[in-house]
Amino acid sequence: MIKNILSCLLGGLLPVVLFSQQNPQVTVLDFVQIKAGHRAEALFYYENNWKLYRDTALVRGYISAYQLLETTPDSVGNFDLVLVTTYPDSATHARSEENFRPILGDLRPGGPLRLNGLKPADFRHNVFFKNCKTLFAAEAKPVRTAAVPPDESRTFLQEINRDIWAPFMEAYATYDADKYLALHTADFIRAQGDEQSTSGLAEYRTRIQASFQRGKDRGGQTRLDFRFFERFSNGKTASERGIYQYIYILKDGEALTGYGRFHVFLRKENGRWKIAVDYDSSEGGTVGEADFKAGKKMEEW
Repeated sequence: MIKNILSCLLGGLLPVVLFSQQNPQVTVLDFVQIKAGHRAEALFYYENNWKLYRDTALVRGYISAYQLLETTPDSVGNFDLVLVTTYPDSATHARSEENFRPILGDLRPGGPLRLNGLKPADFRHNVFFKNCKTLFAAEAKPVRTAAVPPDESRTFLQEINRDIWAPFMEAYATYDADKYLALHTADFIRAQGDEQSTSGLAEYRTRIQASFQRGKDRGGQTRLDFRFFERFSNGKTASERGIYQYIYILKDGEALTGYGRFHVFLRKENGRWKIAVDYDSSEGGTVGEADFKAGKKMEEW
């Protein structure tokens, strides 16, 4: 129900994936025993092959994290290394062999690099492995602070607040599609990271008009707000990066909230600022309230 409502309202900055159910991550743990005297060969092998493959898999989205942990063998566990690979979801884990096969072929077409000519069986023994499904987890995020804009940008940022962000929020609140679309250039480019899609102004116009009309028909209320981390301008063009908060209030008072990162490029035309390029992404639903609150309000620039 929630997803269907928000799919109908989609059109500006809100990606559907913000409200879709996220599949739990799958973590694979390999427990490895290093054969006597061959620690150097084992670490060389994992750093120059295992790590290399996973760095590429991270970029391609095939995995979401990896770790190589070293421990001390004891009577409970006779292993030296724990290899940890985390997949975004069970479907991606099921395709791991298919996804990794071309990576291995591209990066090590002649086979993995080895130290002293030893084969893996000569320096390591795979004791056992376990597949684990994430039930709940937390991870500290680096605190991001807003950049200080160049002094020469400050006057232009006030103009942008007036020409872009204030009417942007007003248009969403009143479902005024014409007012909203008037903020964009004729050669406008729209890109959505979650959908991996781009469009021009004509296609975007059709989508916006339909979604705003559905918002009116359903009688819900929309509130849109922005926090910024980076803003600068030379008076002719500008770059703005931040996080938006989208709140849709149903007739019964229930509020649905979503967040996403955005990056827009602006251009001044006939004395008024316009949006030339608009990109946003929820980054897999990982952008949240804490990220939003870490930014600065438009009035603070």
